[in-house]
Amino acid sequence: MPKEYHSKYKSWILDYLKTYKDSRFCATDIHKAMDKDGMGANLATVYRNLDRLVEEKSLNRFKISNEEENYYQYLVPEMGCTSHLHLICRKCGKVIHLNCDFMKKISSHIKADHGFALDCKDSVLVGLCKQCKDSKD
Repeated sequence: MPKEYHSKYKSWILDYLKTYKDSRFCATDIHKAMDKDGMGANLATVYRNLDRLVEEKSLNRFKISNEEENYYQYLVPEMGCTSHLHLICRKCGKVIHLNCDFMKKISSHIKADHGFALDCKDSVLVGLCKQCKDSKD
């Protein structure tokens, strides 16, 4: 188990991501929010703390195809975020937790019919949320 490291930056990042748990952010987004809040951390510090939070299993890190940045999402313990998939809106960054009966059905089907156990922690489905899909932009 990795050693826990505490700092004001790490605490701020974790609190920020908990506040916006239904959104995904890249390190640059978090860095800008920290600057706006007067935290004064450099981007390397943000990355270092994000890496620690991923190691501690507080955050999920993922990539979206055709994008350079890694994205981060808070893993909500009481929602079992490591046992269900997440839907991520490519346009607005909204995160939808797929913690419904469908998840149980698809996991069972994949295991029974294909002999494959899903690792949901590292899996996201990317598309457009209803609001972005319905918008005329």
